[in-house]
Amino acid sequence: MRTPIKVFILAGQSNMVGSDAHAAKIDSYPTYKGAGATQPDVRFASLPELPKTGFQGWTPLTPNDAFGPEVTFARAVTKALKQPIAIIKSAIGGTTAAYDWNPDAPESGQKLYPRTLELIRGALKNLTEQGIPYTIEGVLWHQGENDMLDRRVNGSYAANLTRIIKQFRTDLGTTNLKWFMGEVSTKGIWGMDNRSNMSILRKQQQQVLDSDKYITFVPTSHLAFDVMGSGQPHYHFGTQGQLQMGDAFAAAYLGKTGKTRVVIRRPSPKFPPKGSRVYIVVLAGQRNAEGDDAFVQDISSSLTVGSLAKPDERILFRYSIGGGVQTSNTWEPLAPVSSLGNFGPELSLGKRLRENIPMTEGIAILKFTHSGAQIADWLPGSPEAERNVHQQLLTFITAAVNDLTKRGYTVIPAGICWHAGENDTYYSPYIRDYAKRLQQLATSIRVTCNAPNMSFICSEQHPKSPWVHINEMNAQLTKLSDGDKNTTVVPTASIPHGKVHFGAAGTVALGELYADAILKRLKS
Repeated sequence: MRTPIKVFILAGQSNMVGSDAHAAKIDSYPTYKGAGATQPDVRFASLPELPKTGFQGWTPLTPNDAFGPEVTFARAVTKALKQPIAIIKSAIGGTTAAYDWNPDAPESGQKLYPRTLELIRGALKNLTEQGIPYTIEGVLWHQGENDMLDRRVNGSYAANLTRIIKQFRTDLGTTNLKWFMGEVSTKGIWGMDNRSNMSILRKQQQQVLDSDKYITFVPTSHLAFDVMGSGQPHYHFGTQGQLQMGDAFAAAYLGKTGKTRVVIRRPSPKFPPKGSRVYIVVLAGQRNAEGDDAFVQDISSSLTVGSLAKPDERILFRYSIGGGVQTSNTWEPLAPVSSLGNFGPELSLGKRLRENIPMTEGIAILKFTHSGAQIADWLPGSPEAERNVHQQLLTFITAAVNDLTKRGYTVIPAGICWHAGENDTYYSPYIRDYAKRLQQLATSIRVTCNAPNMSFICSEQHPKSPWVHINEMNAQLTKLSDGDKNTTVVPTASIPHGKVHFGAAGTVALGELYADAILKRLKS
């Protein structure tokens, strides 16, 4: 008997379509070189443009100029399952759950539900006619941006999405149809200056998640997101983000099947002698602190900094990156750890500190980053901080300090390294109060570390970066340092910078600047 082919349905709006993602750019991202090749073991069918309707035939999966998460999702799933799959995709930009996806198909919408159902039924019928058994494995869903921005309907998103899911299950005869809900990224305009609307959407989505055990939330705010620059808003994941999102959906699906990816087991670090001092450095922030566009491949091939790509057992390392999407369970040697193939300033920061601090004393790097957060998320007691990053950060630091203390070490809080928030530059109220807000964060971390004079090192926005209000942001940092003798502002204009982020060379240089500032304070 033939093994049933696994069928996946991909649905949603522009970020499921793949707007602003371009197949010609795939190979420019080291992790995904070659991912744009045709996948002959993946059947693909998509919603035709009107006036055509229904199933128009299967084709091998090949990315069009604009492509969505299907490309890397299929690559990861077929590799893990070692069998062919089929993908049915229905996505149109700017559509809503309230109208366009409404199973009742109101006249004002695009009638996507009946059109999609017709496509799915036709594709499944074709498999049956070919004598190919199948199972419907689930729906990959990314949608909600337009519902979120419409105050008339955003409070009804839970009811509307529940109606869609229920009707799909009924019409497809799959009572327990799995649904994978992709997060609307906080890196986009949706999360930058539409925070109140984003909050409503997330609460509505959570209602659906809480009421249905067959729905899985797929975080995406840690993934790359297209930056248009020149003060323009960010709407879509773009090429790199779509490639990463496909992997994120695959990880979520495979996690449900037990076919999880291979866990990389790293060697244990070498702890210093008991009773010695251990200097801890907290690295926190968003995009550039996390390491967006800084690829490990770009340093591993370099004769001068290639060693940064290898684990350094002489440096203790704990991390929570992507807003908690990837965390360490215990101490690890300092090394690149991001599942996205990126690295942050921690590598060169740790190396330079290790070169200048006696081996009889320890160094511990605590990396805590959320590349889709804004300053409000980092504040103590802020009513805007629904992402609760602040308390998570303090808990993270406290756990690390307590563990070192229990091991018999004297903990020396050496510094906090922070890169000014890229996402904050798009929201004027956050720029105006940035110094005040950042002071609150610094004070809170110092209290947690029981170190009122702990050095707070802030790096400027680079003049070549595409963020708006760069001068205002850097002026706020200067204002903070003028009022706090323990705050140091690190200029970055002299170090390399890519189109959007620092990139590999700039990230290495940034880590070295942090280390130099810390060493200067330790010697003073």
